[in-house]
Amino acid sequence: MHIKRRTYPLVFLGWISAGLLIAPQTMAEEVSPEHLTPNRTAIEAGDLKLVLEKGEQGIRPISLLDKIENQQLLAADSSSLFSATLRNAKTKEQVSIHAASGWSQVDIEKPEEKNRYVLTFRQPVDNRFRGIDVTVTLTPQNSDHAFQWDIHITNNNTEWSLWHVVFPQLSLVRMEEGAKVFVPLAAGIENTELWNQNLRKGGTYPNGWICMQYMAAYHPARRIGLYVGVHDPFGSTKDIFAQGRSEKQAVNFTFDHPVPDMGKARNDFDLPGQAVWQLLRGDWYDAAMIYRQWASQQAKWWPQLGPDGRTDTPHWMRELPAWAQTGGAASQCVDRVAAMAKKLQLPIGFHWYNWHQIPFDNDYTHYFPPKEDFAQGVTELKKAGVYVMPYINGRLWDTRDKGAEDWQFTRTALAAATKNEKGQPYTETYSSKETDGSKVKLAVMCPATPLWQNRMREIVLKLFQEYGLNGVYIDQIAAAKPRLCFDASHGHPLGGGHWWTQGYWQLLDAIRKAKPTECMLTTECNAEPYIKWLDGYLTWHWQYQDMVPAFSAVYGGAIQMFGRAYRGGPTQDLAHRMKAAQQLVFGEQIGWCSPEIINRPESGKFLQDCIRLRWQLRRYFYAGRMTRPPILLDEIPTVTADWQWSGEWPITTQAVMTGAWYLPRQKKLVIIFANVSDRELSTRLKCPFEECNLTQDSLQVLTRTPQGPGEKFGLSGTKPPKITLFPRSVLAWEIP
Repeated sequence: MHIKRRTYPLVFLGWISAGLLIAPQTMAEEVSPEHLTPNRTAIEAGDLKLVLEKGEQGIRPISLLDKIENQQLLAADSSSLFSATLRNAKTKEQVSIHAASGWSQVDIEKPEEKNRYVLTFRQPVDNRFRGIDVTVTLTPQNSDHAFQWDIHITNNNTEWSLWHVVFPQLSLVRMEEGAKVFVPLAAGIENTELWNQNLRKGGTYPNGWICMQYMAAYHPARRIGLYVGVHDPFGSTKDIFAQGRSEKQAVNFTFDHPVPDMGKARNDFDLPGQAVWQLLRGDWYDAAMIYRQWASQQAKWWPQLGPDGRTDTPHWMRELPAWAQTGGAASQCVDRVAAMAKKLQLPIGFHWYNWHQIPFDNDYTHYFPPKEDFAQGVTELKKAGVYVMPYINGRLWDTRDKGAEDWQFTRTALAAATKNEKGQPYTETYSSKETDGSKVKLAVMCPATPLWQNRMREIVLKLFQEYGLNGVYIDQIAAAKPRLCFDASHGHPLGGGHWWTQGYWQLLDAIRKAKPTECMLTTECNAEPYIKWLDGYLTWHWQYQDMVPAFSAVYGGAIQMFGRAYRGGPTQDLAHRMKAAQQLVFGEQIGWCSPEIINRPESGKFLQDCIRLRWQLRRYFYAGRMTRPPILLDEIPTVTADWQWSGEWPITTQAVMTGAWYLPRQKKLVIIFANVSDRELSTRLKCPFEECNLTQDSLQVLTRTPQGPGEKFGLSGTKPPKITLFPRSVLAWEIP
């Protein structure tokens, strides 16, 4: 049976527009007041101090200082504040301009009675670009120790088009050994090697591998660092990268925006939202809290949350503890999935692949009629306490959609497909093949078109209304990157902008308004801009070394996350335990595995225990939010297993994993522990009591095991509490 195993880029290598120039480099300086000259401007935001230097033809940053720690954050040679790629509308020639040089007039002004600075760049030295002016606005936020940036580029040039704008961009120095870089890859990763290696991590946002719009560099022990983000409430398309520079022990952060109406002369650019540089006193969790505070107040995709979380998500979906994943005809999968539910004696979800007669990744979008026993299988599963969710694809139409024949694609779908500049449809290939043995070419459809919006709506509502499904999984929406579509007949700006996310918002909004109340929608991966319109994200790709639950910290309670890819190999049982434990503490619904995995002698019981403990704690995950995970104060051994995400894929974690979730309204905290090893392990803990406004020396703790509530005990004094965990066990401390 063909279970979906698409290959996506693991570390996106992306591109920088042709001709992109990096500004002339300079040594970052610790600029004291006596070194300030008339061409240097010092700007302070609380404990953060920036010095800009105005040259004859440009402006550049020469210092970014943490005043309290006297720590220089800017690297030895700093990037330009901005760069822009221009393209000749007729010849297609590309050149770049940037902030550090090339302007006849530059200035730094502070308007009277305004808490902001205005940087202006006018009259390019190169006469070809006359009519292109740049205004950068810098607003200090003293209480947050932050600088808020904006940029506007006016293009009155009749020959040149703004193609890409890179802003913000800066280069940060490694503070000292142990400094880390956070990149929003999958759940979020911490990396200590970027300083020493010329690695590049990032990709096009939004997609499942670059899911949020911020990065950070910090030294967690010294509590110094910088948060760098673009607070764009529309989720516009942009390339986000962290580039290591080993020769300088530095990392470049860049946010590259394809410009709306790219290719057209006289197109302006306004940064969507604002860019933020904020002093960071902490680690990945503190950076996540900065982003959560913004997203919960201003992001267009933040859902309405009440005492019970999202009431527009069915209650059964908010509570669901586990998922099975398999497929084929009902005779091949119904009994197996029902047996899993019976074994657990709990409700579970079932992600049903290959329920349709067409092959997988072939002949899309012609899903009907389904296999003959599909409807009966749905009925049987629902009687067994299983919530059924079939697969459909939310992006693709087969260019030969009836065997090897172009049946409806050219006649019906081609006009609504995304197009490159030559008017050719973007296509993708996976492992599927046509009847003649050639690879299936699937066209990427444009979400802004009525045809695609209506097609998706018809398919989903048919599944709900005629087959009684509990949910529908619409593949790839939060996984695959936007395509820069140049088809003017679609009515959206050409290339860049936020029309891609807005198109899917309209598509999903129409489905949500028409679907039955107790039905839900999910998609692949976890790109943030679709959260408000979906009930669950399939986090099957959270498979990376040094992952941290940053996405859970930002969006816990706002959407349900479910599933990891559980695979084989000689160390699969340890890998299964590691994944299930991480799912539990990250707040995910457990599994998305073959139903038989919970019966494996070496890992099945552990998975069952994770599922049963999660069921007891379910309210924390849908009505609460993640708080800072406990820190283990004693040395804990590590474990390593092959997770088989893409070929051999070794992952190392601590043998003990921890998480903490909080119900603010009830002032209830739960701390979760999982020991995936074969050894009994003990450690002292630093718990997030103060952050939850709890006092340790007066707390009563109720232990919870997979079998239910256990003993109660009190925490006394201020000494770190200690815990001992049996081999292959999970445990929770609940503090009412």
